[in-house]
Amino acid sequence: MPFATLLVATWASAALMVLGATRLNVLDHPGHRSSHTRPTPKGGGLGIIAAFVVAVPIARHLDGLPVLSVATFGMIAATIVLAVVSWLDDVYQWRPAIKLAAQFAAAAILVGTGTRLSGVAGQAGDIILSVMWLVYVTNAVNFMDGLNGLASGAIMLACLVIACVAPSPAVALPALLLAAAIAGFIPFNFPSARIFMGDVGSQGCGVLIGAFGLMLADTPPAFGAWSSVPLLMSGLLYDVTLTLFRRWRAGARLTESHRDHLYQLAARGGMPPALVTLIHWGFVIWGGALTVAVVRGWCGPVPALLLVLPPQIMWTWQVLIRMRRARAGGA
Repeated sequence: MPFATLLVATWASAALMVLGATRLNVLDHPGHRSSHTRPTPKGGGLGIIAAFVVAVPIARHLDGLPVLSVATFGMIAATIVLAVVSWLDDVYQWRPAIKLAAQFAAAAILVGTGTRLSGVAGQAGDIILSVMWLVYVTNAVNFMDGLNGLASGAIMLACLVIACVAPSPAVALPALLLAAAIAGFIPFNFPSARIFMGDVGSQGCGVLIGAFGLMLADTPPAFGAWSSVPLLMSGLLYDVTLTLFRRWRAGARLTESHRDHLYQLAARGGMPPALVTLIHWGFVIWGGALTVAVVRGWCGPVPALLLVLPPQIMWTWQVLIRMRRARAGGA
């Protein structure tokens, strides 16, 4: 079976499973943080994760690689563990501590099977940094999954770039397959939503994009690939980091649910949600251009990380101005 056929099969199987999930009676009911106004199914991530998990061993076989290396087994096992717990949480609404424990468990599986930093801060330090990175990225994607297509589209675009620049098929193949699986979901979610990814999708995709980042960071430093995922996911990571900092400065509880993310403020300030999503996709495209520049030696990774910030700063400025105008108009 040609690899192109596998990509089409991954896309189609994800779409069919997402369509089936729309008939499950697991609904996201609108709350004070919600951007939707009616109960909507939230099992779309099941199709994404299931299609990905099935396709990865097949892709490795087609490429002449061992069907399941230790690292690949760890990636699949970690994704399944996190997806199962996240789906049960979608159904039963467990305490946040259980979700956090599952994130650490998934991160520990990945790190324990070889997906981790090396030569950065000593063995123990590398393990700690790798686990914290995975948990932070997983939560960042989960926090940003609040507008139709925002997180899913950002990850899909990032995976396409990763597949193009990754020096190893061990990274390129799963990235391309995850992009194909998400492509099967997006038509059901953007611009209007028949279904959401739910935690099963956002956390599963989050831990995978974090794992791709660690795998790229394990390439020779001169290649500069370690900066790829921070560049590509700059919009999501910047929003989450800035929001946590602003809430900390304001004395708010960081674990409390809120509507203070920049993308939420933009939508509350009157910006069309689809436009907010497209802007975030634009951040990924800009990060992708910088990633290509880095891996081709046109720009160093540190200057690229600095160049990725101006659009974020301009976005912050625009959102805060809109919010001030909205509050002044309401007054």
